[in-house]
Amino acid sequence: MNKTYVVTGISRGLGKAVASLLLEKGHTVIGTYNANAAAAQELQQKYPHPQLTIRHVDLLNSEDLDDFTQGLTDVQLDGIVNSAGVFLEIDFEHFDKQAFEDTFRINAFAPLYLVNNLSHNLKDGASIVNIASNDALVGAIVGLAYSASKAALINITQSLANTLASRNIRANVIAPGWMGDGMQAPPELLELAAQYNPLKRAGAYDEVAKAVWFMLSEDASYVNGTTLIVDGGDMATNYLLQKESELL
Repeated sequence: MNKTYVVTGISRGLGKAVASLLLEKGHTVIGTYNANAAAAQELQQKYPHPQLTIRHVDLLNSEDLDDFTQGLTDVQLDGIVNSAGVFLEIDFEHFDKQAFEDTFRINAFAPLYLVNNLSHNLKDGASIVNIASNDALVGAIVGLAYSASKAALINITQSLANTLASRNIRANVIAPGWMGDGMQAPPELLELAAQYNPLKRAGAYDEVAKAVWFMLSEDASYVNGTTLIVDGGDMATNYLLQKESELL
């Protein structure tokens, strides 16, 4: 049966992988993008309207977000995937308050506002999947804003799971580790991430997209308010454990 989903951040990375997987399964996707119009158009050419509808939405602009959701007044949704996110470095000694606040506005506030705006569009039994990060489960240094905003998103999702449960609408989190290009991280950092991962590699976007699909599907019908970590075992180990195994 064809279902309809809103997916944010479809022009690259995990958002693109999630949208592509849903489209390949024959579902309808309403996708948002911000900066990368060319990539969004490329996906549109592969999956013409009405199967895929793309919309430019600046998640920093609340009016832009409101305009987008108001345009969906008559659309019934089976799910929402909040994949769009941003990583802005924070130098604690020269604290950039705007960067910190913008990170929260995109990573935590926008997913909540989107779900709130579209709550009446969601069918009973629909599913919400918010993309956080395993960074949300540990402290950070330059990633202070990113980690904190993703931790907030996990808690927001738990609250959504409580709030919408009366309609059998589930809300869950996928918390990936290093995957793909690591949000355009330096190659040497990606190499280190693979070296210290128990599986000795970063994840692929399509691997994480399959976990998102599980959470959207009826196979996860009793999964609500939880966080599924998809990181190849990063959170199960640490650098000292690996060094210990080499030295003992």
